[in-house]
Amino acid sequence: MVEFDYQWKHLPSKNIEYNQERVKELLSFTGLEKSFFQGKKCLDCGCGNGRYTYALLQLGASHVDSFDVSERAVEACRKINDNAYVGDLMRLEPTKAYGFVLCWGVLHHTSDPRVAFNKVSAQVTPNGILHVMLYHKDTQGIYKKHRQKWKTLTEEERVNYVRRLAEERGGDAHGWYDALNPEYNWSFSEKEIICWFKEEDFANIRLITKHNINVNGVKQQ
Repeated sequence: MVEFDYQWKHLPSKNIEYNQERVKELLSFTGLEKSFFQGKKCLDCGCGNGRYTYALLQLGASHVDSFDVSERAVEACRKINDNAYVGDLMRLEPTKAYGFVLCWGVLHHTSDPRVAFNKVSAQVTPNGILHVMLYHKDTQGIYKKHRQKWKTLTEEERVNYVRRLAEERGGDAHGWYDALNPEYNWSFSEKEIICWFKEEDFANIRLITKHNINVNGVKQQ
């Protein structure tokens, strides 16, 4: 999808580089031990350039399938994972094939996040773990005025805009572009997301962080 292509091709970031920081981040936001990933078949839904695919492979996953709607992102991901492909999360068919499914920062950019959650839930094998990250509604005020202005800008103006925001507010141009450019930017409370897990028959549901909402749970039989 062209919507996401520009940032992956033209806006590098130290936060998406393939290194041990990505491994530390994955362990931190999932709250899982290194040993959990050993020998696991994993799915990285909305993988971007594959920064967390890289982390999963480093942690000993036996196999990782990675997909994203952005051709440019997948092109980058294939450099570290041959099993990367262009795909639309909303078109996923149920598989119940993966011991660990990651959907980090993706659901809130879909047309219907609850339906999208159902799609990723159906990829998890019984006793497997699903981990998701979504925007919390308490954190999105800072972006609202920028998203309104964004709609009026040319592509060149947008790039200059995110570079200026990075200088003034912190972060980097890639991150700001990612927050402002998508058509959909839904946000939720942690209680809503935990409810989704319960509705999809997950147990041992854990809220790891509130801002952003990082939650995982164990799929029941």
